[in-house]
Amino acid sequence: MAMEKADKSDVRQSGKEIFRLFQLDALFQDGHFYKKEELMKKLEVSEATLKRDIRRLKDNYRAPLESSSDGYHYTDRLYKFPALFVTEKEMPAFGLVRKLFMLFKDTPIYKPLLDICENFERPVESEMIDVNQLKFKNSELKENEWFETRIVVAERKVDLVDETVWPVILSSLKENLVLEFDYESVKTNKKSFGRTIEPWQLIFDREQWYLKGMAENPAKPGERGLRTFVVPRMKNIRLTGRHFALPEKELWRLDKYSVGYFGVVTTSISERYQFIFQGSALYYSNAKFSEDKTVEQYTGDVPHKDGALLVSFTSNQRPAVLKEFFPYGDDIIPLAPASFVQEWKDKILAMMQYL
Repeated sequence: MAMEKADKSDVRQSGKEIFRLFQLDALFQDGHFYKKEELMKKLEVSEATLKRDIRRLKDNYRAPLESSSDGYHYTDRLYKFPALFVTEKEMPAFGLVRKLFMLFKDTPIYKPLLDICENFERPVESEMIDVNQLKFKNSELKENEWFETRIVVAERKVDLVDETVWPVILSSLKENLVLEFDYESVKTNKKSFGRTIEPWQLIFDREQWYLKGMAENPAKPGERGLRTFVVPRMKNIRLTGRHFALPEKELWRLDKYSVGYFGVVTTSISERYQFIFQGSALYYSNAKFSEDKTVEQYTGDVPHKDGALLVSFTSNQRPAVLKEFFPYGDDIIPLAPASFVQEWKDKILAMMQYL
């Protein structure tokens, strides 16, 4: 019993220490110098406790805290004590966020994301009674908490981007510099050399990185258009030193030139689509395909299953719509536009020759 009481006392003391660090940080933020005796009085602690808190603030949190004949003070006014704490109730979400960060592994943003996590303390629960009576309790989380194994992020392995490529791409985006590279076609694996692109945006879509911008058509020299390249297939990537200007009215932004929510692939033509959703696809009808999407019961003449729905929306992402819906088989039936329906049928006929 004595041991249990000691443990609980240690827990409460840890919380009190954290609160005192907040108090110290708030005092030093105003740029004043504080004598040791003044700090002891404000925090209502002994000299030994004050020294321990100051040492922890400097060693554990790298606070720019120094002492002089005038007293303790911050040497850097930009410093701020980390004010974010993860409560026990928030830990499942925090754990999930850390797992989502793994999607960006081997990219320049992975390390900064992890650094953000390091600003979070071990889980702390608090009870606010009033501003002078804030009680902290360290959460007694066990190793391998339930959410570590019960909440997961499914990964789809894709080609990694060589680490030497990232600085080149980031420089081209920051400075608006034309890139030159060799490329291996996604559809044919055919290689082309000396390609160039005015990079507009680097886009992460379904665990793959894409570079989108204005590029020349290798089959038609002098013809330029909006193109999308899979970054891992870009080889010998290099800066040309030639600058370019982004289009006006932010047309270079994906959220401006795309109509619909089907990822990175877009075309220059917007079309009104209609589909029958039925069977296993019914749950998917709730997804937001575009801003003008509508859903209603299907009552037409095309043979359909019970509960079939008519889903309509506008999009300029035809290749992505086809890729997204086609795997559902006869549970998604295209009705419009006519050219898209024909493309769907041609794809089925092409597949049949291998059966």
